[in-house]
Amino acid sequence: MRAGTTAFALVGLSAAASAPAFASNRTPVPTFPLEAETPLAALQDVDVIEHIGDKIPSGLAFRDPEGHEVEIDGLLGNKPLLVTLGYYRCPMLCNLVLDGLVKSMKASGLVPGKDFQALSISIDPKEDAKQAVATRTRVHAAAGQGVDGAAWPFLMGDAVASRLLADAVGFKYAYDAKSGQFAHDAVTFVLTPEGRISRYLYGVDVLPRDFRLALVEAAGGRVGTSFDRLLLSCFQYDPLNRKYAPYALGFVRIGSGMVFLMLVGLITVLWRKEMAMRRRRVA
Repeated sequence: MRAGTTAFALVGLSAAASAPAFASNRTPVPTFPLEAETPLAALQDVDVIEHIGDKIPSGLAFRDPEGHEVEIDGLLGNKPLLVTLGYYRCPMLCNLVLDGLVKSMKASGLVPGKDFQALSISIDPKEDAKQAVATRTRVHAAAGQGVDGAAWPFLMGDAVASRLLADAVGFKYAYDAKSGQFAHDAVTFVLTPEGRISRYLYGVDVLPRDFRLALVEAAGGRVGTSFDRLLLSCFQYDPLNRKYAPYALGFVRIGSGMVFLMLVGLITVLWRKEMAMRRRRVA
């Protein structure tokens, strides 16, 4: 997946001097302030290796900006878990990922805390608690709908816990000492209520349909409506294009079901007419 995600990693490693002008639906490749060979050396260890179906390690604990310990196990059990890995002083990419999730969430109609649990974790062991609070406040305000720290906590951790979680979900990142930034890809992880990796959502602009279907799929149909479950039978995740695409066999099954119901209805109508004619003859 290296070739398809290099541009995202370049954004994550860029310095704050990069120009922020960008189109709403496109992610720019900013000017790199380091030597030409430095980005390539930093990016060689940046990748996403999917571990669909694997369970994240139990007992992983992080802390919130106020210093309280939070275990991921305590956030599992009832709802699917939406996880982002990044760092709160990131000059561009991490904020774009979070803003894109808020936009997709609001467009999908699903609410964190009610339909799913959201979680953001810093990969920087020297993370600033004040920056974490600032990011949390901004994202919660943008999400609205009463989203708070319980529905979407922003946590920090040491190098061991963050790396263990990143390795479990296949999130490979690298630290560049010259720029003081982390190189990483733009990806969000969807976990089942049992803590198994269900889906990867790539990029900074996830389609609301893909966002909703990923959570419905992770929850085993316990999230969303009956129409969502019907829609999921007609759409399958395409790993090549990294989005949900129409599933021909699903449409065939639904079409066959509709034809069957129409035939049953027609036969029922004809049978009732036949019975009515017989009763009139007997009378």
